[in-house]
Amino acid sequence: MKKCMLIGLICLLSSQWMWGQHFPQMDARNYVSDTALFIPRRPWLAASEVFGMNMAVWTFDRFLMNEDFAKINGHTIKQNFKTGPVWDTDKFSTNLVAHPYHGSLYFNAARSNGLNFWQSIPFAAGGSLMWEFFMETEPPSINDMLATSFGGIELGEITYRLSDLFIDNRSHGAERVGREILSGLISPMRAINRIITGEAWRHSSSKGRVYTSVPVNFIVGVGPRFLAEQEGSKHGTTSMHVSFRLDYGDPFNDDFYSPYEWFQLKAGFDFFSSQPLISQVNAVGAIWGKQVWSKGPRSLAAGIFQHFDYYDSELKSNSSQTVAPYRISEAAAVGGGLIYYKRGTPDNKVDVYAELYGTGVALGASISDYLRLEERDYNLGSGYSVKAFTGLAYDKRWAFLIDLENYHIFTWKGYEPDIDWNAVDPTKLNVQGDAGNARLTVFSTTLAYMSKHKWNIALRNRYFSRRTHYKYHKDIDSSTYDIMLTLGWRI
Repeated sequence: MKKCMLIGLICLLSSQWMWGQHFPQMDARNYVSDTALFIPRRPWLAASEVFGMNMAVWTFDRFLMNEDFAKINGHTIKQNFKTGPVWDTDKFSTNLVAHPYHGSLYFNAARSNGLNFWQSIPFAAGGSLMWEFFMETEPPSINDMLATSFGGIELGEITYRLSDLFIDNRSHGAERVGREILSGLISPMRAINRIITGEAWRHSSSKGRVYTSVPVNFIVGVGPRFLAEQEGSKHGTTSMHVSFRLDYGDPFNDDFYSPYEWFQLKAGFDFFSSQPLISQVNAVGAIWGKQVWSKGPRSLAAGIFQHFDYYDSELKSNSSQTVAPYRISEAAAVGGGLIYYKRGTPDNKVDVYAELYGTGVALGASISDYLRLEERDYNLGSGYSVKAFTGLAYDKRWAFLIDLENYHIFTWKGYEPDIDWNAVDPTKLNVQGDAGNARLTVFSTTLAYMSKHKWNIALRNRYFSRRTHYKYHKDIDSSTYDIMLTLGWRI
């Protein structure tokens, strides 16, 4: 089931690239609909779908996979309420990618049944609570509930809006089938509800989209990537890297914008190497915002933004190192931000773009140098992050970008230094990891050339730095770098 969820996420993030070439009529930057579709509110159907989804996953785990954690009964449910939430020991990708994706399905059960952004939030949280307390023999997980709810909200709203771009009820035949499949890959719950209501095959004189006009920019890049084991080392792994970037909406188009009228989504996948298939996912979406200043070609927007960040890496099987180069997560984070844009003019052809964010992190994670508990080799915690992105573009052809991300994650609930690991029950240990805090920095520079024929070439270098202070262990400073050369296409 976990593998299926990861495959689903890959489809979610890469489907525009795989399918976009088959729909040349959708290559334009602005996605325009002739009318705005009103979806009737069906909260009870949404709740039934969340319940049914959990029951379907439990049935698969219990009767097909025969998993011990799925052998629930009245006693296990009572025990879960008695024990209360704990910090679990699942692997990094399961807790911080798969669970948020699962949460997006809960959220979209509500969105695709006519509920708005705020009304859909309880369905993401409720689906997670039901699973954690009722559907497993293991104690409910604090980090699962946070990641599934917060991450599910962000990925859910993003996928809901993306699926809307490809719906066209005027189409028929192969084009209609292709559109419905693509929309369904992006938002499976929306596809299910379109089938239930008959919208999936109903023909009309209008497109049937919820949003009438949206500026969208898709960029996909492919090329080699080298990740060093540590700073200054020539040893590492080389992979074929596929990068994906989506810009949705325009933060300067309206004086005021509602949840997720503007967002960015970036992802990275590594093939033919020992690196994780999903090596990077970054999303930032405006929950609330407005343009606060404008003068000539210059504009400034401010708002409250939700963030989701995920970086993962692995060592080669024959590596002399014992700790992966980096693992960074910000699964539940909200904070303020500023976006500045200066448009180029005939007299000054330089475009300037900058973003600055400060967030509070309810759930974050970092690689651990000491903790090895079942599938856990990372520390969970909370803290804050500060991010700054800036770029210059000359004549809309040459661009130079600088990105800086800094995360400070505190692991509050640790284990005692004299713990007897042989006598520990991992499901009852209930710790975030090694007590202490980690400062994580990602610094990157990119030089790119953008052709007027929609292709681009980019050289990118990233530097990953970690400084971890441990309460009961020796402090560790670690750093590494990667370098990528990509050929990209704007779809």
